[in-house]
Amino acid sequence: MKIKEQTIKEQTIKELESLGHSELMTVYEMIISLKARHRKRKSKEGEPAYLRVRKALKQCKGSLSDDIKSLREDRI
Repeated sequence: MKIKEQTIKEQTIKELESLGHSELMTVYEMIISLKARHRKRKSKEGEPAYLRVRKALKQCKGSLSDDIKSLREDRI
């Protein structure tokens, strides 16, 4: 069942009006957190995964493949 966006907003505002100050601050912090997560996710969606991996590994010194080989040799 789809609820109209306007109805959701109206119901949310009605519920917000019944909250105290500390509860309103908690809801406000949740909204800010959701917006930040959405912006972060949206900005990274266009970037290919291999580029994100490259960025993450950029600061690593040495060779990742050599590290993997040495770890595998320990198990053999």
